[in-house]
Amino acid sequence: MVKILQLVPSDTLGIHQLTKSIQGTFSSNKFELTTAYLNPTSTQKYTTNIKYFNFSKSATKGFRIRALLELYKFCKDEQFDIIITHRFKALYLILILNKFLDFKKCFFVIHGFDDFHRSSRKKLLTFFWGNNCKFIAISDAVKNYLTRLENTSTPRQIITIDNSINTSHLTRSFIPKDDSQKVLGITSNGPVLGTIGRLVPLKGHMTLLNAFKKFLVQQPNAHLIIIGEGRNRKKLEEYIKIHNLTNSITLPGYIKNASKYLKALDLFILPSLKEGFGLVLLEAMAARVPIVASRTGGIPYVLGSNASLYAPGDIEGLLEKILFAIDLPAAEKLKRTNLQYDRLMSKFDETKFQQKWVELINTPAKQY
Repeated sequence: MVKILQLVPSDTLGIHQLTKSIQGTFSSNKFELTTAYLNPTSTQKYTTNIKYFNFSKSATKGFRIRALLELYKFCKDEQFDIIITHRFKALYLILILNKFLDFKKCFFVIHGFDDFHRSSRKKLLTFFWGNNCKFIAISDAVKNYLTRLENTSTPRQIITIDNSINTSHLTRSFIPKDDSQKVLGITSNGPVLGTIGRLVPLKGHMTLLNAFKKFLVQQPNAHLIIIGEGRNRKKLEEYIKIHNLTNSITLPGYIKNASKYLKALDLFILPSLKEGFGLVLLEAMAARVPIVASRTGGIPYVLGSNASLYAPGDIEGLLEKILFAIDLPAAEKLKRTNLQYDRLMSKFDETKFQQKWVELINTPAKQY
């Protein structure tokens, strides 16, 4: 039996979905996978295949001595063969412990473009990278970013395994449009626009608010809902209050399994200023909701050649795309959403994701 440790900082939304997909990949009796969380999570279920370290945030910053010692003991006791990490905190710890423990393979999943912006982090790679290490990029855009980190002293292998969703499971969870709008408290009889994501600056919500304010001039009964929570909430609320948009914009906060309400929307918008992949796009594609998104990172690849894209931060560009999408005839909207769904099934369904991971894990060490 192959023993696998999946190490994660916490259960933030995007990573949590990916960790569940990986758990499902290695659920057979050939593998024993444990998922370990470094920091406290929103909920904790104590089962044999989940470990909670509950380190404080300060314990996973700086040199992380306490975290290193506890993780070293845990890995030594459990004798893991393979390690999979998400985000830099987990990568840092395993990269160092890999020098002292006999891991057969280490896979470092990279989700975005900011993990190695500091020179100290690049030096860490140079010093600690081992022959048993591989980067797993969640999109070709992230792979290109990692490729630029290459240098002759530490050759690193980078593999792209696209994010995915369990399409059949997700489609069964969708709630019909009228019922979804009722749950979300939307009573508007105009077009409903929306997005899902953390309320942080890089998600581009200020661009969306500015474009939506202009859109209301032509569609005064329109409604915008931004599902998610984060440090930018106060700034968004102040903008909404100053511009008297309280009745037209809803910020309901974090909603568990928010994707099941996607059919409430007439248009899904992803206004990110940077985005490694955009997993929520796959959920919108599965819901067959029209999509407008920024042209950044992995988004153009996810949506393909038929995408409706605008330059990140371009308010007028976003407004133009919104107006075009809302005004499309029903038959054209159906055609476009069907194309989105076909692309989802051909490239991003979970079965393909799982096949790639199993092939990677089963690759003999000599070919690694």
